[in-house]
Amino acid sequence: MTEIIPWYIPKLSFGASGEPMGLFLFNVSFSNTQYADAIALVKEEKPTIAAFLEAKDPWPKQLEALREVLPYTISIPELNIEVYSRLPLQESEILEYGKSRGLVKLDLRIAGAEASVIVTHAYPQFYFGKQGDLGEQGWQWRNQDLEDEIGNYIKQIEKPVVLIGDLNVTMWSPYYKRLIESSGLRDARAGFGILPTLSQFSPANPWLAIPVDHCLVSRDVKVIKMRTGPDLGSAHLPVITDIALRASQKSEVRSQKLEVRSQKSEVRS
Repeated sequence: MTEIIPWYIPKLSFGASGEPMGLFLFNVSFSNTQYADAIALVKEEKPTIAAFLEAKDPWPKQLEALREVLPYTISIPELNIEVYSRLPLQESEILEYGKSRGLVKLDLRIAGAEASVIVTHAYPQFYFGKQGDLGEQGWQWRNQDLEDEIGNYIKQIEKPVVLIGDLNVTMWSPYYKRLIESSGLRDARAGFGILPTLSQFSPANPWLAIPVDHCLVSRDVKVIKMRTGPDLGSAHLPVITDIALRASQKSEVRSQKLEVRSQKSEVRS
């Protein structure tokens, strides 16, 4: 119980300036065909960023219906990742590791604050077949990337960072813990419960599911709320996270100067 109870204890957090930012993550599962249900939920939630994993054809074409509410998009077919944004994407970077896995980093500005959003999908935590096949190699790639490459990559980013993705590990995995240690990120679900997301039987049943879909944030990001969405025909539940960012120091300085000018104007009058 000592590994479970702390996830339900509310955390103290700072007050962050700026408009709240909504993040929607959904591993749709390759064979899932409930396109309309997924699109309807995104339109209902109105996130700032919506990311879809395992989005093979015809998912990319179906998701184009979201352009009316999330007009900025990036498609990475080699990773089966589709990202939709309400805000312009200032810059993007794609890193591949192994075969058909990797991450995409998106830079954006919201309410005077800048942030980097990383979307990733790791190899599964299990494999089938003979020793030395792609399944085992993928499992090893995942461990190496979680332990070293992703964490070291994130440490070099100077902006606030949010990572959303299917890491294919739970919070109790030693590889997850090493990622947290190397990256300096924290799990957004802290204070909101275990939030299981994956089950081959019934992802909506918390007794049959495990938490492998994550939202990790840097220390300068406030987590307002994190929750899972309904069963949409995938082996995974959607993960919905509301956060807020502190305005950058430059923005804060500009605001202070404007306030001083305003006060001087009042004195003159």
